[in-house]
Amino acid sequence: MNYIKKVNKNIDFKLFMLFILSLPVYKLLNRPFGKIHSLFSFIDKWIPLVPAFILVYHSWMPFLLTNLFFFSRRDRKNFRLTLSHLFVSQWAAYITFLLFKTKVPRLAPSGNTVFENLIKFTYKIDKPYAAFPSIHAMTTFILIFSIFRSNWKLEYKAFSVFFSLLILASILLVKQHVFLDLLAGLLYAQLLYRPSLLFLQWMENKNK
Repeated sequence: MNYIKKVNKNIDFKLFMLFILSLPVYKLLNRPFGKIHSLFSFIDKWIPLVPAFILVYHSWMPFLLTNLFFFSRRDRKNFRLTLSHLFVSQWAAYITFLLFKTKVPRLAPSGNTVFENLIKFTYKIDKPYAAFPSIHAMTTFILIFSIFRSNWKLEYKAFSVFFSLLILASILLVKQHVFLDLLAGLLYAQLLYRPSLLFLQWMENKNK
């Protein structure tokens, strides 16, 4: 019983579980319904398909969780704020998926290399309907903001930001998103910072 009370008072654990348990909602919304829009623009015509970037694309969640772990060990305040920002932004994106459904036109590779087969597998398991804003881009921008706020060494900050930029590039270079999806991810991350602060304050007050 004391253990349950202790867990119930652990706001870090609560925030982390809110974020993790919300992830499967994406799968439920990533399907066609209602009016479906296309945001493909002239910019996307210039962006090539680069199959090797599929490895960077799939490194997104391990990289995000690794940095969250570092925050939890060294910068608890930043850990809470980052999780709050991720959770609030996540649900804002989910609401958008319900109200504004888009479909990403994909350029399926014709070859049979390891990278091309991995792209084909990714297309098979991840439908192209929950794209605006890009969850990949939105959470990566949130991570960049958190890295800049951190007190980590400059070398790790530089590496993390550089790798984050590669992740952002990967969502376009493997044709999982269009340019406007990425731009929306940035805007959502910026605009929802203040609401995430309010949400965190509410959680902390409730936890007292």
